[in-house]
Amino acid sequence: MTQLQQAQDSESAIYAVTARDLQAALIAAVYFFFVLGSYYLVRPVREQLGAAAGGSDVLPWLWTGTFIATLVLTPFYGGIVARYPRRIFMPIAYTFFAMGMIAFSSVASSEHPSAWSAIAFYIWVSVFNLFVVAVFWSFMADLFTDAQARRLFGPIGVGGTLGAIAGPTVAKTLVADIGISGLLWLSSGALVAALLCVFLLSHWAKHHGRRDANVAEQAMGGGWWAGVKSVWNDPFMRAMAILMLLADVIGTMLYALNSDIARDTMTTAIARTEYFAGIDQSANLLQIVYQLIVAPLLLVRFGPLAAMLLHCALNVVVLSMVGFMPGAEITMVAMIVSRAGAYGLLQPAREGLYTRVPRELRYKAKAFIDTAIWRAGDVVTSFGMNGLRAIGLGVPAFAAMAVLASAASALFSWRAVRHADAHRSEE
Repeated sequence: MTQLQQAQDSESAIYAVTARDLQAALIAAVYFFFVLGSYYLVRPVREQLGAAAGGSDVLPWLWTGTFIATLVLTPFYGGIVARYPRRIFMPIAYTFFAMGMIAFSSVASSEHPSAWSAIAFYIWVSVFNLFVVAVFWSFMADLFTDAQARRLFGPIGVGGTLGAIAGPTVAKTLVADIGISGLLWLSSGALVAALLCVFLLSHWAKHHGRRDANVAEQAMGGGWWAGVKSVWNDPFMRAMAILMLLADVIGTMLYALNSDIARDTMTTAIARTEYFAGIDQSANLLQIVYQLIVAPLLLVRFGPLAAMLLHCALNVVVLSMVGFMPGAEITMVAMIVSRAGAYGLLQPAREGLYTRVPRELRYKAKAFIDTAIWRAGDVVTSFGMNGLRAIGLGVPAFAAMAVLASAASALFSWRAVRHADAHRSEE
């Protein structure tokens, strides 16, 4: 046998997927289905409240509130992660958000809620989304190895995409019958179902996981501030934080422009909810194609950088179209293409990189990036857009800003992969 054949056989063994792996991937996909289904059930409600409150004019203040809320919650989350093993802190997190959703059911159901109650609900749903998804992917990076992640994270993501499709579909179909309050109760129930999947995966990891189950079930120790410091001190985490900020420039710009479209052309809460639900449905259908076909092929054959660079290239194309041909239709299409790439291409690659780093970085530093850093990017971008408007600039300038962010993302994607490889070589 030649050295080339030996290398190929070795690579095949590394990336082989066992029946046990598929069992865990299926449970994880169902888990992600309920997590994103829970969020997407109430996302259209949040969006229509934001559009009704004033669209992009008030978004900077809504996101500032969300940013402050994440900063307040981050030390509590970090302290729980440091003190308790994951079999305890994950149920605490999901139970907290499930109960909160029920508590808000009466507030969000009002046709004409007060300004403060609308703001509170918007911030709550935004924080809810950040933490439940961050906890999910930290758990995945803790369960699976890098080799498993390349094969499985794309298909696992399909479970979430199906939940993201089911959520707005249910919202659009049932909101007239069960009301907004009913949607929030369904969202809470989906989180309870997600928690059951957490218990099943923990059992699987204890008996069949490739990582040391004893280590995985220990409290990580350290202080709540450790994750924040790691983002600054660790080159990999620093690169991932910058990538998050650059992605925010793109996502926030497209979100704000579509919020303005809804504000200016739609007069009822139902119409605005249906509009945002339609965007979610289209983006998620495209996302499935990426997750089932494109992402696994690129991740296994070429590694995470290939998927990340393809996403950057697609963003440059659609954002350039927004700049040269501004209009409602192209803005909506750009949001669909960009969002599908963000979750269908970038996310499986990005989350797979976290399997190469120590556990404390996976849970503490990653959670800080996925919550506080994300919302900091929202705040800076939204205020920046308002500043550009104040000096007479409009959609072409916003698009140019986002194109530059996409190009910079390509550079920092390369840096993130390089630093992740350095972490893996230290193991």
